[in-house]
Amino acid sequence: AGLVLIGARSRATEEYRITVGRILRTLRTGRAGRAGTGNLLMVTSARPGEGKSFSALNLAASIAQNGLAEVLLVDVDGKRRSISAELGLGGRSGLLDLAADPSLRPETVVVKSAVDGLSVVPHGTSAGEAGVRAASASAGTGVTRAVGIAIERLGRRFPHHVVMLDTAPCLSTSDPSALAPLVDGTVVVVEAQRTQKSELEAALDLVRACPNVTLVLNKIQLVERHSFGSYYYFDEAP
Repeated sequence: AGLVLIGARSRATEEYRITVGRILRTLRTGRAGRAGTGNLLMVTSARPGEGKSFSALNLAASIAQNGLAEVLLVDVDGKRRSISAELGLGGRSGLLDLAADPSLRPETVVVKSAVDGLSVVPHGTSAGEAGVRAASASAGTGVTRAVGIAIERLGRRFPHHVVMLDTAPCLSTSDPSALAPLVDGTVVVVEAQRTQKSELEAALDLVRACPNVTLVLNKIQLVERHSFGSYYYFDEAP
């Protein structure tokens, strides 16, 4: 699913390690003076195809493998090639099932990964999605509200985890905007040389309710050999 090789030092792994340090400091800042769980981190982008899910997976794995915190990676994006599908969890109960059934215990939808400290909550089943829509219609609330309640339940149930939400792009659906007031930090993935300034500004405006936003520049084309991480023990002979 695009996970950077665990245990090997490379430019990519070192860049993610530095990035997660900044993100976790921002998340701690976002907790100060706010009600709520204090451990919710949303990953989004302005438009599809910028590497949002790839970044969410590798940021989560980097936090876990470096022992910075345990991570619960939640698939909030119901796209066809979602993290759930790429990890072979497309048919598993997940977030939508938790949102549809308040009596369901949060831990029952958590799937442990082979990476120590990293677990995944799949997007959920079609039955769960139908249940969410029916319950939302009956209560007169939106689907995102039911999903938001389920996310808050996960945050409270796993207070010592970073609960990372892989959310749809800001300019594709209203989900990031609706979830922004609930989370303590937001990571916006930006594709180098493709995302327009106007698109990024529009995306940032939609998540402005979140107290802390970090931008991650992705897909940079390096033109110099001697860049960060090119020292000989990063895949080069001495």
